[in-house]
Amino acid sequence: NTGNVTVSDIKITDPKVTVTGGPVTLAPGATDNTTFTASYTVTQADVDAGRVDNLATATGTDPKGNPVTDDSENGNPTDPNNPATPTCPTCTITPLPASPAIRLTKTGTFADANNNGKAEVGETITYTFKVENTGNVTVSDIKITDPKVTVTGGPVTLAPGAVDATSFTAAYTVTQADVDAGRVDNLATATGTDPKGNPVTDDSENGNPTDPNNPATPTCPTCTITPLPASPAIRLTKTGTFADANNNGKAEVGETITYTFKVENTGNVTVSDIKITDPKVTVTGGPVTLAPGAVDATSFTAAYTVTQADVDAGRVDNLATATGTD
Repeated sequence: NTGNVTVSDIKITDPKVTVTGGPVTLAPGATDNTTFTASYTVTQADVDAGRVDNLATATGTDPKGNPVTDDSENGNPTDPNNPATPTCPTCTITPLPASPAIRLTKTGTFADANNNGKAEVGETITYTFKVENTGNVTVSDIKITDPKVTVTGGPVTLAPGAVDATSFTAAYTVTQADVDAGRVDNLATATGTDPKGNPVTDDSENGNPTDPNNPATPTCPTCTITPLPASPAIRLTKTGTFADANNNGKAEVGETITYTFKVENTGNVTVSDIKITDPKVTVTGGPVTLAPGAVDATSFTAAYTVTQADVDAGRVDNLATATGTD
């Protein structure tokens, strides 16, 4: 009571809450700060706003029966992040701490178009994205970008706790470099906006099962790792041609057999440093590197000098071996 007369039947009303307690009567100079209380249940709109503003009104009666009123002043400490509004300069401003956050999980699935158990150029990886609002405020206009693929879908808006696992997708076409690497690594980023217009971002986590053969790399510890099944293989075909130096229709000591070699990459990964060895001859040529499907029939040759034992046997048998590195 800041006046000079007793004010009786003082009640407090507030459009946002039900005030309990009272009424009270106050003599001049008297104060009451215990009788009246109220509680308010926070809504998501309040959390998004980062504050709750409201105004209470005290109304009593002076000794002549006239009303005495006052709108409340803000009893909370001044907060530069929560200034008073022109529409309610004396409203009580109760800040609500915001913690905007999203989480993005990305899963890659390799599609073996030929069902042959190995990855090939032109086959695809399909990516799915799960984005979650792990904070306490609504995040709007959420988009996903990825430097390796074009992500379709969205944008979406997520309330706290909400999850979207269907809006965003992407597809990637496998290259030979990917097949040779045995995997495709990539990282996506989800970006949205909190209620105050500030950006909220998260780099994707790997949604694929952990594979000890495909550990995360230090340069991208949360990259989505999509393994590509490798099937390294080469085939060596060797042809021997007897040279009848005397053209007399019979083999003789000192005549030669010339060998030619055809090596093919029959797998799905590049094979490098391919060499050919043969215990009976010195193979010249090479080494060569072959991409999948490539054939080399000219790089390697060898010659063998016929012995009497060979002539007596009526044949020369030998086996060569091609060795490379995947």
